[in-house]
Amino acid sequence: SSGINAEYGLAHGKKVVQFLNQKKREITYTVVGTSLGVYFFTSRVATTALITGPSMAPTFNQHSPKSRVLVALITPVTKVKPNDIILAHDPEDSEEYIVKRVTALAGQFIEIDEDSPGTYVQKYAYEGKLSVPTGYCWVEGDNKAKSHDSREFGPLPLGLIKGRVLFTLWR
Repeated sequence: SSGINAEYGLAHGKKVVQFLNQKKREITYTVVGTSLGVYFFTSRVATTALITGPSMAPTFNQHSPKSRVLVALITPVTKVKPNDIILAHDPEDSEEYIVKRVTALAGQFIEIDEDSPGTYVQKYAYEGKLSVPTGYCWVEGDNKAKSHDSREFGPLPLGLIKGRVLFTLWR
């Protein structure tokens, strides 16, 4: 009788171990699959960005110092249109990102704002106008008095654009 109980206990123990091993594999596959899915989504489809600073007020950060936005990653960047708000690598510091509004595309002219022209514009504008070259766009912050943008660093290479801001998640 005790031999039968021992065999039953051993067989039952093996089944428990097999069950637990199966569950560990399922959990591992789920974690790895979810991680890969999240990585793929945030590197190829959409991601979020935290916007700080006053350069895009009143669109962002008017009532708080930070806004979190959803960004659709753009491939190819030729889908950028005037008035899009974009996330791009800062052309002066590749470790940083900027969020700005596209105001002109290649071949379009920039009308110079005499109140806040910027150093790039002052240096390169001709008769109050500036043309955007092929492969570039012109970006500006909505709060021109507090924005470091194309008026300072010039046209933005399209290759630096990471994505288009879709909407604010929270302010």
